[in-house]
Amino acid sequence: MRRARGATARRLILAALLAAGLLLRVWHNDYGLPFIWGVDEGTHFANRAVDMFREGLDPGYYQNPTAYTYLVYLLLRVMYGPLGFVFNLPFGNVTDQFNKDPTEIWIAARSLAAVLCLGGVATVYLAARRIWGVREGLVAAAVLSFAFLPVAYSRVAVTDVGALIGVPLSVWGSVRAAEGGDRRWYLLAGAGAGLAVAFKYTAGLTLLPLGVAALARLRADRGRAVLGLALGVGAAAVVFFALNPYLLVNFSQFRADLRGQADVTADVPKPGQESGGFSYYLDSLTWGLGWAAALAALAGAVLELRRSVARGLVLVAMPLALFVYLSVQSRYFGRWLLPAYPLLAMLCAVAVVRIAELLPARPTTRAAAAAVLAALVLVQPVVADVRTALVLGREDTRVQARHWLVSRFPTELRISVEPAVPLRYFRSNPGGVDPPWLRRCPARDHWPEPGWSYPGPHGRRLCQRFKPGQFARPDGGVRASAYHYVLSPGVIDDYRFYGYCYVMTFGVVRQRVLDTGRRQAAAYYRRLRRESRVVRAFSPYDPGSKGVPFSFDLSFNYYPTAYERPGPVTTVYRLRDCDQAYGAPVIRIPRAREVPPGIPPDEF
Repeated sequence: MRRARGATARRLILAALLAAGLLLRVWHNDYGLPFIWGVDEGTHFANRAVDMFREGLDPGYYQNPTAYTYLVYLLLRVMYGPLGFVFNLPFGNVTDQFNKDPTEIWIAARSLAAVLCLGGVATVYLAARRIWGVREGLVAAAVLSFAFLPVAYSRVAVTDVGALIGVPLSVWGSVRAAEGGDRRWYLLAGAGAGLAVAFKYTAGLTLLPLGVAALARLRADRGRAVLGLALGVGAAAVVFFALNPYLLVNFSQFRADLRGQADVTADVPKPGQESGGFSYYLDSLTWGLGWAAALAALAGAVLELRRSVARGLVLVAMPLALFVYLSVQSRYFGRWLLPAYPLLAMLCAVAVVRIAELLPARPTTRAAAAAVLAALVLVQPVVADVRTALVLGREDTRVQARHWLVSRFPTELRISVEPAVPLRYFRSNPGGVDPPWLRRCPARDHWPEPGWSYPGPHGRRLCQRFKPGQFARPDGGVRASAYHYVLSPGVIDDYRFYGYCYVMTFGVVRQRVLDTGRRQAAAYYRRLRRESRVVRAFSPYDPGSKGVPFSFDLSFNYYPTAYERPGPVTTVYRLRDCDQAYGAPVIRIPRAREVPPGIPPDEF
């Protein structure tokens, strides 16, 4: 009877952890839409899943594994197939829907990331419970459920959190294999590693604990250890290719994409990244996992190594190897360390439970002490989770600026907007529904269909062949990562000549540009300030805050307490002695006259 009550209690606690973790992840995960989403969101996954409805099941893209892309595709198939009575397609099909009103699809893809992360929480509980016990399992699940970095990247439609499912399964198998387990543990370790790699290539380091386990068994049973290692690696390959099937069909493209991605990561620094990777990732643990949890994980690693060197190495090999590998790259982002978080959560749980067991008390008292210690460890991340959810629920500064411009200027306004918004930002109908002032007008000579009538400058209605944009944006555009190469004081002259009298800058772009130290770019901003006036500024910070220095993590996940709303500092300038123009541009401004040596062309 007592055992049954205990089983019911732990199931209820785990369910509560999962429910609370899911709530934190989906709360306000519609932020920014339909105007704003992350660069990686808009480049790699959901949009490619949508393309598969038109182009077939080969995503044609292998810089990242495709498991998450396939899952987004399957989710959309279910949403607009069997569940079509709940999720309708007002624009007829998924591709047109995504083009005209993508909000529901973005929310679905972000929610899928949240569910995948909670799958990682469940497997962390299972693995830690099987390796140590129920208390360790529950504490590890709580740490991973509420740690800030996994929460932050469960609110974004990217693949990283999917790797959290396979890592603990693989390490569970590796621990059992190191202890003399049979072949099934090698198979579990390999299959878990393959599942992790199917979401994130760097999670392939999860095979390292399996190698450590096999090495630990060589003296006792060489034949079984070698065979087990071979079975594990084989299982990893089978699972990986099953979830990324077109890699085999297009293996040469996969290899080229992977090599190109690795070369860029290793040799081409991101503008704005000047500190070393070692200090960057150490610092990321203090907010991504939390100070208390990070220190407890270190203590847990020491405890496990003292208990058994072989078992301890199995548990710490992957986090250490991933940390070292990422630290020596030229580019670094806190989320790249996410595959190590399940193991860090498990090691943290070991330390918390062992400290509680030092109490000379009954098991129930020790369990209560472990719960209290776990709660203390989680104070920092839970506060950050709730605070950032509230921040995301407020209007983005870029959306504020757009509303301000729309209320004051007619369509097709020529304005220079720095590269921190997607193309939808420039549309006159970002939600898919044409505004009431936009109507059709009779076709003119050589027009294949009726044109578009809309208010122009000076109160005149215009009839043009193509649907107008809310803002006139030059074709093409330069990415933020290469923006500093195209800025110079002479760009201001281009603005005046072509009637771009309004210039919108974003703090995250400006800081990155200035951090590069390029004199021409710095001179551009000095001339812009000197020859214009600020007509409107929108700040994401609390009144009186000094702001936040640029960071590829903290400037976008809004962890610092200075943030009141999402978005960068957004400033709208009006150039003096400039005649404002409207309509489609004839030139790209700023324009890259040539690609600098050593810079990948796709950076532009």
